[in-house]
Amino acid sequence: MTTATGIPPGTNQIFPRRPCTQPREYAAAGGHRGAAAPSYKEDWMAGLTDMEELLATVPESEIRDYLREAMVCYGAGAYRGCVVLVHTALFEGLRQRLLALAPVNSAAKAVSAAIEPLASAQKVFELSLVQQMKTAAIITQLEADILEQLNKQRNKAAHPSGHKVTAEEARFVFSEAIQKFLSKPIRQTSVLVQNIVDRLDGPNFFPGSQLGDIKLIVDQETENLDAAAMPQLIAKLLGAIEGAQPDAAKNARRFLLALANRKEPSIRALIVKQFLDAKTADDTHATLVSTLTTSDPRLLDGLKPGTRVRVRALLLAHAQTVGVAVPYVELRNPAHVLAAIVAELGEAFATGNYKEFVDWILEQGPQAPEFVTALAGAPGLFGRLFAHYLARASSSQWDISNPFAAGAPALDAPLSNIVSDEEAFRLVVAIARGADWNGFGPLELANARFAALPGLKAKAVTFAGADSAGALQHIQQAGLTDTLADFVATYF
Repeated sequence: MTTATGIPPGTNQIFPRRPCTQPREYAAAGGHRGAAAPSYKEDWMAGLTDMEELLATVPESEIRDYLREAMVCYGAGAYRGCVVLVHTALFEGLRQRLLALAPVNSAAKAVSAAIEPLASAQKVFELSLVQQMKTAAIITQLEADILEQLNKQRNKAAHPSGHKVTAEEARFVFSEAIQKFLSKPIRQTSVLVQNIVDRLDGPNFFPGSQLGDIKLIVDQETENLDAAAMPQLIAKLLGAIEGAQPDAAKNARRFLLALANRKEPSIRALIVKQFLDAKTADDTHATLVSTLTTSDPRLLDGLKPGTRVRVRALLLAHAQTVGVAVPYVELRNPAHVLAAIVAELGEAFATGNYKEFVDWILEQGPQAPEFVTALAGAPGLFGRLFAHYLARASSSQWDISNPFAAGAPALDAPLSNIVSDEEAFRLVVAIARGADWNGFGPLELANARFAALPGLKAKAVTFAGADSAGALQHIQQAGLTDTLADFVATYF
């Protein structure tokens, strides 16, 4: 349904405040009874100013020439001529964009091949062009509807129809053609998706593995991608991941991780549907499940029961295969995965839905400072982790106490920010017990009077001075024979 001017009712026109040039039209456009209509000169100048601003957004000079002629017609009151010239600019612009895309995309090439003979022979091609572009997913249904409406308005203006084109309608056609189409690239769907997929096997598609750099490249690659193309893009990426080309598979995984890291609900829903629901029956995807979870932990929120069971098994299998010794910064580090889940969804969610995975990681006692910091807001998990630290620090097995002691200095700052004075004292005592077993790592820390752990040492000293009975009890429970005075003199 359209109004008398041919403009769809409710259209958000670019000049809603600009009244028409005649008092009757001004009243119909919202003016009140008795209000003075603006002069023809005022309205004409306002329209041309806005049209000049729009014209500057069109990149092709040849198309701007058509539009400038349309402005001349508008300024002369020849509104029919304005609409016809805008129509010419619009469809010439679409043809040029298709020709530019044709060398890199088979869909654009096919549409262009069908349309160019008609255009060259001066035959009607506009509606055919719109339909073929829509069928090839080069434009969306909404964009096709807009183009068809603009084509109808041109036909009414150019042929005997009894329709009188107003200044308002001419401005509307001018602004819609530029804002929706001529000022921007074609909103590409299958065109751009296929172009991305075809280049994934390039060894320099992602020059490095840093997520920040990967995101920059993905943002650039998808800047002209219509939201309607995202399901197709994710499907193609998953196809490449499962394909036989190693570089393409690696780059497709990185591309998908960057998309997930946007944490957009629409992308999240597609990854859940197309990957987690559909492909987690295959255990070869354990690493991808883990890295995607680190990128966007909310992928796990609200999973179907069967999918959750599969994801739970894959997270654990990946953790057991990779271990916690890989660099924490890597998205595949299981401790990093757990930290991301806790940060985004909370301790109760992690332990309630992925208990075996959580238990396994804590048993390993990861010593990454970032992991300790991530558990600061999860007292239950942190308490269990700290208990493992105490056990490792005091172990009689050198292959347990020495690695802990080696990593302890890096933990001083995050632990000092979380533990109480008493907990700090207990850890110092545990390391002293490890030294008593002649572990060279604990011995090095203890013999240096815990200078490598300044934060924890300061807290431990405070506790020893504030609660001598409690401090002595911890010394004795650890199996040490020192008095509190001897312990303080030896280690502090």
